[in-house]
Amino acid sequence: QMRAAFDKRRGIIVSALNDIEGVYCPTPKGAFYAFADVRGLLNRPVGPNGLEFETSSDLAAALLDEAHVAAVPGEAFGAPGYMRFSYAVADDQIVEGMRRFKEWAEAKRA
Repeated sequence: QMRAAFDKRRGIIVSALNDIEGVYCPTPKGAFYAFADVRGLLNRPVGPNGLEFETSSDLAAALLDEAHVAAVPGEAFGAPGYMRFSYAVADDQIVEGMRRFKEWAEAKRA
């Protein structure tokens, strides 16, 4: 049952991440984390304030502060330009977090 639950969650988060413009996430083979390539969000205006972020660390900090979505920047793993998202949470929390990330990242500025 747990394997099926985590397989479902993995599918939810990978699909949601790949639906965000500038993000690419391959399907993880194990663990409870998705490791997304966010280089498409760096060095260009992102978010409702149109700020530019040079690192995934800066991007992760803004995502937490502004959209209340937690991610571990890839710099912590020697992989700048990537962010790690846990899917060891309830399905509805994944859906809500990814909705917030997408809304924040793709916010249209006036």
